[in-house]
Amino acid sequence: MDFPELLQWLARGQKTGTLVVSNGEIQKQVFFKDGRIIASASSDRTEHLGHFLVSHGFLDELTLAKAIEMQEGNRMLLGKILMTIGAIGQTELENMLRLKAEESIYEIFTWPEADFQFMEDELPAFDLVPISIDVQTLVLRGAKRLDDWIRIRESIPSKHYVPVAVGDLVVPEGNPGAEHLLKYVNDDRTIEEIALETHSSEFYVCRVLWEQMQLNHVKVVRPRAAPELHADQSNGDAIDALALIEAATTLLMERDLVASLRHVRAACNLDPDDEEVQTRSREIEDDIRALVQASGVKQSAVPQLNVGLEELTSLDISAQAGFLLSRINGQYDIGTIHKISPISTLETEVVLWTLLEAGHIYLN
Repeated sequence: MDFPELLQWLARGQKTGTLVVSNGEIQKQVFFKDGRIIASASSDRTEHLGHFLVSHGFLDELTLAKAIEMQEGNRMLLGKILMTIGAIGQTELENMLRLKAEESIYEIFTWPEADFQFMEDELPAFDLVPISIDVQTLVLRGAKRLDDWIRIRESIPSKHYVPVAVGDLVVPEGNPGAEHLLKYVNDDRTIEEIALETHSSEFYVCRVLWEQMQLNHVKVVRPRAAPELHADQSNGDAIDALALIEAATTLLMERDLVASLRHVRAACNLDPDDEEVQTRSREIEDDIRALVQASGVKQSAVPQLNVGLEELTSLDISAQAGFLLSRINGQYDIGTIHKISPISTLETEVVLWTLLEAGHIYLN
């Protein structure tokens, strides 16, 4: 079933319930009431409300961290907490929740395939901030989004490309998110690094940059090589999930935890329905987590820089490592850094462990 057809079927039937869609890597939920979309949720941290508001210029990281800490104490919805502390007004919140839901659903249009399940009459137990999205309008815009993404990919093939300003960057009027994002174009950061720094999705970064490219104010250069997956392909066959699991096990034994975790995630995405792959993936992740935490990388530990600023800027490190290093200030513990990070908990801990092993940081 095509995704637009699925949405229209739910709308025509005036369905109420939860649509769950998964591509193996990301799971999204779309909530319907009487055939209209009233909210969405996603396992992608960049689509969580706090990070989405940071990416669009409504919040800074410190306010986000404080709001999440308050949420952990009283279990209120983050949006209501942000209204309570005066970080955002109700009208702005409703507009951003609608935009967040639309952006999240638009991405599903770009997925070549996915599994879905509709759970009729099942909605979240908590009260949602009310929004209402017409499905037919969403489908038309989603088709346009897919066309836009195809055009953008022709100019920006990979997140490893580096945008370079070749003219004055024109900030769209009334778009604080684009203004915030363009500040990070420094002729050195990759698109992936800009996305991390601004808590944005890859599409959002590429769209802002593509608009600047149409004005001849930005070009993209110097593609950096993506991390490779290593599996036995000596027989000429394509990499399969179990081969990735075996490679992940070997990398774990070699204490290359970043690569091991990358292989595990790739295996899960490649074959999400294989029980053996999923079970072995969880076992490897548990082993990685145990090794990391045994070294002292725990949520309560406070990381400190062990290198000077000049040495820090010359390190050959990943985008995730660069993001986390820039948030180490001698006061934030790992738990706080994770709250303001669009990176998952285990990825955060693994990258910090790697920095600890390399001597770039120490823990208090």
